[in-house]
This record gives sequence, structure tokens and C-alpha cells, in this order.
Amino acid sequence: MPFHILIVEDEELYADQLEMLVEKLGYNHAATTDNSVDALSHIRASAPDLILMDININGEYDGIELAGLIHEQWPIPIVFITSLQDDLTFKRASRAAPLNFLVKPFSKLQLQRTIELTVRKLTATKDTGLLTKPAPAAAPENQTWESDFLFQEHFFIKTRQQLEKVAVVDVIYLEADGHYCQVHTDKRKFLVHQAMSELALRLPANFISTHRSYLVNVARVTAVDLQDNVVKLGEREVPMSRRSKDAVLDRLDWI
Repeated sequence: MPFHILIVEDEELYADQLEMLVEKLGYNHAATTDNSVDALSHIRASAPDLILMDININGEYDGIELAGLIHEQWPIPIVFITSLQDDLTFKRASRAAPLNFLVKPFSKLQLQRTIELTVRKLTATKDTGLLTKPAPAAAPENQTWESDFLFQEHFFIKTRQQLEKVAVVDVIYLEADGHYCQVHTDKRKFLVHQAMSELALRLPANFISTHRSYLVNVARVTAVDLQDNVVKLGEREVPMSRRSKDAVLDRLDWI
């Protein structure tokens, strides 16, 4: 069965890139629109399997507001595309429970990998019956790492005899610890009884691997020491392997 992808993008250059790559990868290009009204019209006519949507679009609603309206009626996964990298935009976007983020400017390779990995996750979860709808923005408190959804704004970590609520945006980095994983936030460190590879599947695309034992939040990176191969996250540091170095630098879009 063909995989139908709707593109909502108001910049012609990026819209063309998205269209060409969607078709090149063998997916069905459902339509391309630059505004919220036409996007809703296309969805009502034929709901796609995935939406690639810019946050800044034309029309009455921006991409984040439109995502909220869509998820009230249709369980359609959304990948946000944006040139905005501030924390406020990320927090707003996170409430809409996107399946992934793609930050402009991006390379063709980044775009291809994002689409392929997203479709692969959706196909896998559909086959196992796990992904039934996006995480509802109205009640993220009720969702945990063990929920049926890939990503959410918050999750709960069990500490002794209670569950502590942690915002995904507050996670600085993950550190593998055998069959466990250490979750580092500004306030404290949590030990989670799951492997880092399992938790990584539930994190948005702004978390990248700097080393086989470390996964960092790109938004929290303050510097990269190219001589000592270290990624700095404020006062904290994590190692950067030679194998991960190119991918890390490519993701940071350095000049």
C-alpha cells in the first residue's frame, strides 16, 4: 500500500525539495499547500499517512495551531519543519506532539534520513499496533515512557515509591549505563530501567548521538571542542567520537 505524504510549506524552494525527495523515495505525494485552509481541505478530502509541515505558514493558523486542530479530528503524525530554534518555539511545538523536527537549513541527506526514519517508525508501529494516535496535547501528564505514543511533551520516571514528571525539553543528555540509562536534567540525574536505545525511539529529532553511550539535546549544546572531541552543554561535557563527529557538526550547521 502506498504511503501518502502531505506537504505544508510556504517557501517555494523548500516545497520543491520536499516534493522531489518524497517522490524519489517512492512515497505518494498527496499534495503541497502553503496555508492552513487548504491543508485542512486536503485532509478532509483524503487523510494522508504523514504531514511534513512548516511552523510558519500562511492562513489563519500557524503550523503549531494547525497541528492542534488536526489532532482533534485525525490521528495523523506530523513532522515539523522550522528555521526557528528558540526554546519558546520548541516548547510550543512540543505541545502539538510532533513525530519529529527538521531544522532549516537542512541538507538533502538530513531530509532524506528524517523522512525514511519517520516512515520506518510509523510502518513498524502500525504493524505492531502500537501507534494509534498522536499524544493528546491536553493531557500529557497521563503519558509515560511505556505509553503507546512515540513522543510526548512530558514523561514520568519512577523514583522509589513515586513517579516524577520530567519535561522532554529539560533533558540535557542521556548516558548509557549497561541495561539502564541515566537521564540528565538541569536539576538532577535519573536512572531509568530501560536501555538508551529504547528511550531514543521516543525522543524528537533534536536529540543526536555524540558517542555510542551519549545522546544529547542539540538545543542545549553551547560549544564543541574540536581538539579534545568534547561537546559542551553549559557546565557539563560529554565525549564526541570520531565516528559521530561529522554527523554532529552537520547537524549544528556550523559556518
